[in-house]
Amino acid sequence: MIYGVGTPPLQSMYIRTYYGGVTLLMFILAIGSGVSGTILTRASDGFRKWRYGLGAVGAYAIATVAMALLLQRLPVGIVYAVWTGSAAVVLVAVDRIFFNVKNNKSQLVGMLVTFLGVVLLGTAMRS
Repeated sequence: MIYGVGTPPLQSMYIRTYYGGVTLLMFILAIGSGVSGTILTRASDGFRKWRYGLGAVGAYAIATVAMALLLQRLPVGIVYAVWTGSAAVVLVAVDRIFFNVKNNKSQLVGMLVTFLGVVLLGTAMRS
């Protein structure tokens, strides 16, 4: 179905806005649950602490469902690049803030480049 063809302009604008908002929410859900799964995996101590391990499995399941829904709307390359890049940037920030992991300048520059790449991919999705 091609949205905007044969539909009134206001309805077409609503459809684009609705699906754009849903897509953004699905990305937030996928990234947040993927990051949560990674942090819970770390907390599970190699799945020795089974409650954290179950939480990690549940979080990754939510991320997988969100990714599947995103793949109905967008190409796999863009979805995967935005998801992994965003999660990597968030996890580096979590490591620095909560786990006192120190990063050198080249790692921080790499994260900045990754962030800019995600932003560019995000703007390309809107056009």
